[in-house]
Amino acid sequence: MKYLDFLLALDTLYRYYPKYHSNELFVLADDIWKWMNNELPEDSSTLIYLKSCYNSPSEAISAVWKEIVLITGSLAAFRRN
Repeated sequence: MKYLDFLLALDTLYRYYPKYHSNELFVLADDIWKWMNNELPEDSSTLIYLKSCYNSPSEAISAVWKEIVLITGSLAAFRRN
């Protein structure tokens, strides 16, 4: 994943996806970011949930990235029509 691609995807979501900032996907991405930076306490329910769903922070961020690509791809296709 390239940082510029990620920024372009976020820009597309900002422009064409209603309420993108309150989307559960972005809340999940924020929690994963905190996990990657060791900002979550070990007994945090968020950390326990993330560890039950993903083997590592990199696996989690990869899954979120795939979802963002799917959303932005469908929005771009819709916009062209």
